[in-house]
Amino acid sequence: MAYREYDITSRSESLRNAALVAWICYAVGLLTAWVTGPVGFIIALVKRADAINTAYESHFSAIIRSGLIIFIGNVIGWLLVWLGIGFLILAAVWVYNIFVVVKGLLRLSERRPYG
Repeated sequence: MAYREYDITSRSESLRNAALVAWICYAVGLLTAWVTGPVGFIIALVKRADAINTAYESHFSAIIRSGLIIFIGNVIGWLLVWLGIGFLILAAVWVYNIFVVVKGLLRLSERRPYG
């Protein structure tokens, strides 16, 4: 019985660490023009299946969802820069990214689901 408990605890910590690395990649991406963001996105894609029915499944889903929103927002923002409204969209995407990262890291530190 003790081996099973260790295995579950070890798996949970492994998923928590993977989610932490993915959130940190997103946070660093805020300072590096989102260069590290795709790394966090790929980690979430790979680990989400392992995290089914755990508190970390929602973190990986949120990372994937926000990554898609950020990517689409940046594409639209850069396409509309020449109209003058693109910078507003890019700023809104950046603020959204900050919100998502802070919320994700806070929930993860409390070992709570993202949502």
